Amino acid sequence: MERLALAALCGYVLGSIPTAYLVVRWKSQLDIRSSGSGNVGTVNSYEVTKSVFVAATVLILDFAKGAAAVMLVRLLFDQGSDPGPWGGLGAVLGHNYPVWLRGKGGRGLATGAGASSLIFWGLIPTWVAFWAVSYVFIRRVNPASAVACVLTFVTVLVIPALLPGADRMTGMTPAWFAGGLITLILLRLIDPVRSYVLELKRQRSVP
Repeated sequence: MERLALAALCGYVLGSIPTAYLVVRWKSQLDIRSSGSGNVGTVNSYEVTKSVFVAATVLILDFAKGAAAVMLVRLLFDQGSDPGPWGGLGAVLGHNYPVWLRGKGGRGLATGAGASSLIFWGLIPTWVAFWAVSYVFIRRVNPASAVACVLTFVTVLVIPALLPGADRMTGMTPAWFAGGLITLILLRLIDPVRSYVLELKRQRSVP
């Protein structure tokens, strides 16, 4: 258990590197935490800088953090059960709640995808498919992300065999990994989803 805790800690340290904050600061001298939506992630990086290059750079780096965390902990703690899922979840926790930014980070989608690509890659196309369908009806990025997260987790619980990579997981069950990952993401989606719901209520109350 100590080995897995260390794997999670290593993942947290790597995931906590505030890539969006650093890239936006370098490009525009702005603090992304107090600009746009305040989220330290890809979408807000674009909203703040209006630069596709900046947004793409943040996306790639955030994805790489998740994948690198899994590879690092496997290299350092490769005895017994796979430490990769612990390192991956630690990376998402670090990205979402980085100590360097007093806990104000991103939502963990890109970092979670990077970790999942080496642990349980079937989560990625499943989530993307659910997001695309949800966005058609909702037309809001964050609420669609929340719906996709919930539907992806339900799919893992009900028919995990349909998701590629589930049968190869060790060190943590697919349900536990998906549940932990999606919980971390949903916690950071509460505020935008709440704002969306309040907006709908205001629209319906207008005569």
